[in-house]
Amino acid sequence: MHQEITKKEKISGIRLLLLIMIAAVFLILFNALASTVLGKVNTSFIDAVTLIFASAMAYMFIRRYMTSYKYLLIENDFIIQELTGSKEKLLLNINVHQIVKLETIDKPEYIKDYKQKYATKRKLNKHLKGLEIYYCIYEKDDKNHFIEIQPSKDFIQIIKDRKLS
Repeated sequence: MHQEITKKEKISGIRLLLLIMIAAVFLILFNALASTVLGKVNTSFIDAVTLIFASAMAYMFIRRYMTSYKYLLIENDFIIQELTGSKEKLLLNINVHQIVKLETIDKPEYIKDYKQKYATKRKLNKHLKGLEIYYCIYEKDDKNHFIEIQPSKDFIQIIKDRKLS
């Protein structure tokens, strides 16, 4: 069994404080602008929209800074799990022999492959420094699927070696 976890993107205290301040200013400006344009008549509507914006910002923050991915290779099964806090969510479980293509996104054929139609298309990467992003086309239920992942080069090589055996 091989296992690898992409690290969460670290955020400094200053950057976190700056993000919170920008979000607060944005929400205050939005609320003030909406109140000016719509008047006092629709304050509950404005508050609801402000709450939706705040929730969307919190969701994006959690997705970016509190989510990591666990890559597992157990015998010939390639498994990807999403880790958010202490929660684990299974995203993918395929046999390595179902993989049609596994390459870096800097290859010339990436754009052609990306533009094709797939049953699903997902980006499961964090754009972490020092790690290349790979794309994987795999077949499941007679349909091709496309994912972008970011494990280490060594982990990708182990998958390719298992696929050949």
